Amino acid sequence: MQNIVFIIAVLFVCLFGCQSTNNTRWLTPPKGNKPKVLGQVPSNDPFLNAPVLAPPVSDSAWDSFAPVQQSAVDSNLAAEEAEKQRMKTLAMVTRENTPDYLKPLNPWNGPFENRVRKKNLEQDIVRQVGYDQVSGKIYSNEPIFDWEKEEPQKGFDWSILDPANSFSKMRDWMGFGPDENKANESMGKGREILLSNPDLKDRKKSLEAAKHFVEAAKKYPDSVLEEDALHLAGECYFFADDYSNAFSMYQKLLIKYQHSKHVDNDVRRLFKIAQYWERESEKSASNFNFTDKSLPAYDTFGFAKKAYETIFINDPNGPVSDAALMALATAYLKRGRYQGDDNYNQAAYYYQRLREDYPLSKHIAKAYEYELFARTQAYLGAEHPSRTLEEARKLAVITLQQFSGELDHEEKAGVLELKEEILIKEAERLWSNGQYWDTKKRYYGSARMYYGRLINEYPQTVFAEKARQRLAQIEGLPDVPSLFGFPVNPFKAGE
Repeated sequence: MQNIVFIIAVLFVCLFGCQSTNNTRWLTPPKGNKPKVLGQVPSNDPFLNAPVLAPPVSDSAWDSFAPVQQSAVDSNLAAEEAEKQRMKTLAMVTRENTPDYLKPLNPWNGPFENRVRKKNLEQDIVRQVGYDQVSGKIYSNEPIFDWEKEEPQKGFDWSILDPANSFSKMRDWMGFGPDENKANESMGKGREILLSNPDLKDRKKSLEAAKHFVEAAKKYPDSVLEEDALHLAGECYFFADDYSNAFSMYQKLLIKYQHSKHVDNDVRRLFKIAQYWERESEKSASNFNFTDKSLPAYDTFGFAKKAYETIFINDPNGPVSDAALMALATAYLKRGRYQGDDNYNQAAYYYQRLREDYPLSKHIAKAYEYELFARTQAYLGAEHPSRTLEEARKLAVITLQQFSGELDHEEKAGVLELKEEILIKEAERLWSNGQYWDTKKRYYGSARMYYGRLINEYPQTVFAEKARQRLAQIEGLPDVPSLFGFPVNPFKAGE
């Protein structure tokens, strides 16, 4: 009986076991754990809506022991190619929309470079996500570093005790602080006066309008209204012949609003004011003025210089910047009265600035010629060490080579005369040095060196003939004086 039961059980197992091997469902993973294509995205992808093919619905496609169906293989390959194409497009879009300074550095040159090299696709996706997060962080308004976060101040605020802050708070409390409404009201009053005086010939109305514009600028600083108010106040003062206040308004505008639409007009006004003050400074030797509103109260030439400098410092590429620099240099040149005067040094300095800062200026040829004259006149003499003569000689050569066509016959003759004068002064300088070591120190070796240079470099000068005669006289004398040589002091023999 037991054998019969055992035989029946074996037959039962064999029967159902053979049937189960023909069915692959027991090897199929649960439906909820189906593997997905790597990188598969939903249909609402913001960068790219690529047609990603889903895996086959049939469960037999996931059976490892089932025969491979060609349709399933094609679907998977199509899905993989679509995903690669989507990632490639995503990488290109990311590259094109990213500034150069935010792009990754080597060895990772971008999100698609690693996939071209057939590296781990999943790792590249992780890198790209991190890169997008950093890029978004940079473009956001949130602080990137901890020190950018503003922390509340702890303890007593000592800035309250600052006199400047105390004054500003007291001013605001008393109603004299910034007020846009009052500024607009002052601007309106000034414009009404200008409408009744369009040509600005009425001096009293111009001065009254200027006061309203000045008040408007004070009431609303750091604004477009202040910019316009300063310009209008300067114009009113300018046509009222109050050049000192006009200069003050134009100067504030140029310093504070260098890119203003009024700059070109205002620098031309300043140039005219500076020229007028320069001419008036030549007429009067007095440095003080108490009656004429068109002149500064003191130091007329100093204010003319300040007006010129305001132009080419605050508007270096403006329409009259090079002209202002040329005018200031020429003003110093005209103020020089004797050789060695410091005015010639100032003139040479500003001419040099014109040559270096404005090489394409229409005044460049005159700048070379006048600087040559200024440096020649600034020479202090053979006893004073200076490189003025060397620089003047270079300027003479450049002027004759590059600007000979722009100089007339008299100007060219003047440059040649200055060049000859420079050569004579350089020869005189060598002769003076040789005489110092010859007659005063009795170091005949040093004297022979200077005399030899004089003969070789300036053979046609009078000093070269003197040097030849002196060399014949000191021939055979020792290079260094002896300790008992007269009249050398024995305690200074080593000097």
